[in-house]
Amino acid sequence: MLRTTLIHRSLYKPLLFVGCERLPFTMVVAIGGAVIMAYMNLFVTLGVFIFYIICIILIRRINEADPQYFRCLYRYLRYYQDYYPANEFYPGCSDQPFYHFE
Repeated sequence: MLRTTLIHRSLYKPLLFVGCERLPFTMVVAIGGAVIMAYMNLFVTLGVFIFYIICIILIRRINEADPQYFRCLYRYLRYYQDYYPANEFYPGCSDQPFYHFE
């Protein structure tokens, strides 16, 4: 009989803030706060409030499907060229073409 090992949820499920990852939530709040401070208008404040609601709903939906989506997206955008340099050869092949002389 196989033995089952329990893995606590805190080991694999990331800590989310308002159901969102911290970086995109912080960016949305910072952008909205900067717009409110720049214009100081009631209509702009209402627009930013609607922007907050829409962005938080979208970020929460994305994080329900994949809780580490934005972390993976950041790593992909940041390190893409390190893993896939711009050359015409396949990954793992040398950068020198193979010439066969007879």
